Amino acid sequence: MPPRLTLPELRELLTEFLPDSGLRVTEISPHRVVVTAGPDGLECRPGGTLSGPAIFKVVDLAAFLAVNAYAGRVLTGVLTHGSVNLLEATEPGPLEVVIEVVKLGRRMAVTNGRVHDQCGRLVAVATMQFALPSRQVHGLSRT
Repeated sequence: MPPRLTLPELRELLTEFLPDSGLRVTEISPHRVVVTAGPDGLECRPGGTLSGPAIFKVVDLAAFLAVNAYAGRVLTGVLTHGSVNLLEATEPGPLEVVIEVVKLGRRMAVTNGRVHDQCGRLVAVATMQFALPSRQVHGLSRT
C-alpha cells in the first residue's frame, strides 16, 4: 500500500500538530514508517532506565503518524487499543520506532511496531488500533 503523504508532508504535519514531541520522521516507504525519538523528553525511572509510559507514548505517536501517512490526514483518529510489550530495560538515549500499517479500513487502522534502542537492541513490540472518522476517499464520501 503506497503512502498518501510524502515524507516532507508528514514532517510538516508533525511540526504543525506535535512540535514539542521530540519525534523525527526519518523514512516512509510502501511498507513502513520510521520515527526516531529522544533522548530529550523521554522520562526515566529511578535507576536510570527509560520508563514504560515514555516508550508507550513514543509508539502511540509514531503509529498515529503512520496512520496519517497511509490514510491521508486523519487528525481526528483515536487510539482505541494499545498493547506494548516491554522486552528489555534500556538506558536513556534515542529510540527508533518502526511502524507497519497492517490493516487500513474505512473506519479503523491497525499497526504493528518495533522499538530499538541506541544499540540496535529490540526493546519493545506493539500493536496499536485506531478508530478513524468517516473521510473522503477519491472524492466519494465513505462512512
